[in-house]
Amino acid sequence: MLLTLQGVLARRRSWWVGLLAAGAAALLTPGLALVETIHEGTRRSLIESGAGHLQVYHSGSPQTPVLLTGPAGPPELVPFEDFPATEALLRSVEGVQDVVPMEAGSASVFRGNYLDEKLAVVRAVTREPASEARDARLGRLAEDLRRTLERVARDERQREEAFAGEEGLLEDRRTLEEVSSDAFWERFRAQPEQGLEFLEERVAKLAGEGESLPLDYLGTDPVQFARAFPRFELLSGSMPPPGSRGILLGHAAYEQSFKLPIALRLDALRRERERGGSFEDERLRTEVERSLAELPDLLSRLDVERASSLQAALTRVLGHAGELEALLREFLSVDDSNFDTRYRLFYDELAPHLPLYRIRPGDTLTLRNRQLTAASVPVRVWGTFRFRGLGGDTSQVNTTCLVDLISARLLAGRQTQAQEDEARTLVAAFGMKDSSLSMGPLGRPAIIDAEPQVPGAETPVLDKHAPADTFTDEELRAGSVLQAALVLRPGASPEDVTGRIQRLADERKLPLGVVGWQDVGGAFSGMVGMSQLVLAVFAGLLAFFVLLVATGTLLLLAKERVGEVGTLRAMGMQRREVFSSLLLEGLALGALGGLLGAGLGAALLVGFVGQGLEVSNDFLQFFLGGAVLNPRLEGVQLLSVVAGVVAVVAVASLVPAWRGSAVSPVVAMRRGED
Repeated sequence: MLLTLQGVLARRRSWWVGLLAAGAAALLTPGLALVETIHEGTRRSLIESGAGHLQVYHSGSPQTPVLLTGPAGPPELVPFEDFPATEALLRSVEGVQDVVPMEAGSASVFRGNYLDEKLAVVRAVTREPASEARDARLGRLAEDLRRTLERVARDERQREEAFAGEEGLLEDRRTLEEVSSDAFWERFRAQPEQGLEFLEERVAKLAGEGESLPLDYLGTDPVQFARAFPRFELLSGSMPPPGSRGILLGHAAYEQSFKLPIALRLDALRRERERGGSFEDERLRTEVERSLAELPDLLSRLDVERASSLQAALTRVLGHAGELEALLREFLSVDDSNFDTRYRLFYDELAPHLPLYRIRPGDTLTLRNRQLTAASVPVRVWGTFRFRGLGGDTSQVNTTCLVDLISARLLAGRQTQAQEDEARTLVAAFGMKDSSLSMGPLGRPAIIDAEPQVPGAETPVLDKHAPADTFTDEELRAGSVLQAALVLRPGASPEDVTGRIQRLADERKLPLGVVGWQDVGGAFSGMVGMSQLVLAVFAGLLAFFVLLVATGTLLLLAKERVGEVGTLRAMGMQRREVFSSLLLEGLALGALGGLLGAGLGAALLVGFVGQGLEVSNDFLQFFLGGAVLNPRLEGVQLLSVVAGVVAVVAVASLVPAWRGSAVSPVVAMRRGED
């Protein structure tokens, strides 16, 4: 050992091997800490935002559960035949704290045009108790509505000139001529409900078809979901009462799909400014120009009352009067000097007079299944929520909405228990067998190959009304469930719990499949695996570089020590002792360099990150498990880096040590004399 130490100290050129080892360790230490931080952060994000520690599903399903559905849509899963019994069994497993039933789905929401919105305002006023104030307000709104319809008529005439041969234009023209007449508006003032019905059915479509918006959802019990997953945070509205159908909109979906586009663009500009962006950048200037170009669309959505109050607010803010469009154009022409002030004034002074959101808590949305066009389910919007610390307006995880399980089943086209009973009654009344019954798109019974009705039997009438707004606990539990998230007790091992569940399933011959958060995470888990792969490839390339350079350096040093080796061999040192001595020199250089490099890498990481580095990017917040990057270095990580570096240097020392000890004493001494 003393000879090895003397050899290392006497040959400074060998220190390059130690420096190489130190450099590799200094790079790998923070890299490993960062990858482990991403792995742990994504794991916590998924577990605490709906995936749970484990997901249980029917093992006969063609696919496995996925929490965040992508363009391909939700996975195809087979429902549990008896979920209450399955739930009771799962709750009995040691380590399981909660079982949350759920299913991932994808729906669409139709968002009407500006005329639909104005008609909705007028209809709300018509439903108010009769009074002079109500009649006066209705008169003002009706006059504004008439001016809007005149603009629609002008646009329609232009379209008729461009598409003279298009079918249906003549009927549209007659309809617009009717609503432009004084006689129509006299009838409207006398009977506003009938006039509104005519406008909604015959005229609103002429202002444009609106648009269909995609909406990803989780069917679950929202109250149980909020209790089971600590990241859940209600932002507006209230939680659905037990036994009530409805939806909680994800905060990002609410902002991106239902917020006024100009306001949404101002929010995006603020985020860019916080990242150091400037309006000297053409991209930011383009966003401002887009907002100005959308002013006509915004003005078309304002009724006369909103327009008057908004004009007064702009006059007060800008300090001078003017036309509404000119005032808005001046206000929205922002730059670096006035953006912060204008942004604050927009929400403090202007937003109360604008239709900031197209839908609010208490309103009703109609969800449509993208695959089953006939599946259309109205749900009440109870409020909005987000997952705390996992991004804001643009975070994908916050675009997911929560829908009650009854509505989710209707959207998926699966029958409820009541519908099954109705179907059996129908089968019995017609004297048919169960095999002659199939289910329609919403789970409604449909007859195929029906036999003649039993003479004298009363013909049953199918229930055609919309689904009830409430449901019983029996209806909830008796229906089908596709998957369930398992939340484990603190300290419970997912691997151990998975083993217990699989043993129970095998013993009772139950079709239970269990997957972890990595499988449920889909693309997000894949990106975590990609980061680990990138680190592994980088470590491999770095190890190969260290191996080549260290081997070359040590071979050169072994040549220079031929004479010394010959003397040692002549003095009686065995070949294996020379080999061990040379190998120990490489190990000493690797160990010393690895320790110094790991310490340097840890110091750089702590110095750069400190108590935590704030992360503003919504996408990164999900992978890091929150808004603060705080990589943790553990002893196991440091030891693995040092051990890996020492192992590479040891491999690099094998060939030089072998060749250096293989020289015979006579040859070695002769070369040393030369």
